Amino acid sequence: MASDPIADPITDLAESTEEFAKAFRETLTSNPRPLPGAPASKEADGEPFAGDWGDHPGSDIFAATYLLAASCTDHLLGLADILNSRNAIYSAYTVTRAAVEAAALGCYLSEPDIVARERLRRAANYRLHGMSERVRLFEDLEGEYAAAKLAESKRRIGDFARSARHHGFTFRDMNDRGRPACVGKPQPSAMNLISPMLGDDMPQLGRLFQRLLSATAHSSIHGLARMLAPVAPNKGRPGEVIAAINIDARTLATELIAGPLAGHTLARRIEWFTGCDMSSLYEPGNQMLEVWAGVSKLQIPAAAT
Repeated sequence: MASDPIADPITDLAESTEEFAKAFRETLTSNPRPLPGAPASKEADGEPFAGDWGDHPGSDIFAATYLLAASCTDHLLGLADILNSRNAIYSAYTVTRAAVEAAALGCYLSEPDIVARERLRRAANYRLHGMSERVRLFEDLEGEYAAAKLAESKRRIGDFARSARHHGFTFRDMNDRGRPACVGKPQPSAMNLISPMLGDDMPQLGRLFQRLLSATAHSSIHGLARMLAPVAPNKGRPGEVIAAINIDARTLATELIAGPLAGHTLARRIEWFTGCDMSSLYEPGNQMLEVWAGVSKLQIPAAAT
């Protein structure tokens, strides 16, 4: 990766991201449960939606949100390591995409402007999506172990179907065309989850970043080839050049800024949902966004300030 000969912007990007991600992870560890009176506590009080899908579905939402935050911070730390190593480019896009999607799901589950019933429905669909994937996985495998896991996954989907109908939700089973089981409306696509997290005033921003990161993570030709930089003429092949994989710091920061933005947004959302004190994240979070905005020359969306 190319870096400025005077300053070292890539190191700044890496170090600010690492500091924030570590502080976020430590905050999660030191706050293993929501505070009394916080939305996560009040909505789980008495577990009004208990049933075959679980005895503590309200508390399970808190656990799922924390798990997604753990995934987000893990991938942001991976991004910091990749940037510090100066030994890879494509993988930086892959881990950033994973961090953004984890944060988007976490924000979707902890959205402030929904009632407890809707939050439970979203959490049920998040879990059903995973169960449906398990069914497809074990359907393609042979042996007693796969058969047992397949039966277990289908049984759990049946548990969710019964509980959903018991609590007045509609339920749709998975089908052979790849559609997962769902309660009410299906879970939005990753692209549609990312857009509101990065700013409601610019819905196209989420789509842009999702396509950009996915093009590299999925090894699409336009995602890989655009990072080739010509280094010398190709002797004997007029009009052709020998190219190397490289990218400048500003382009890198511009195309990966969705990762830090998403992590910062998720931290703010979890602070509201759990009531936990996350003031220790304010300084590293603001510093991270200032660094990424400074290197990329981008204006941070209003949702992240």
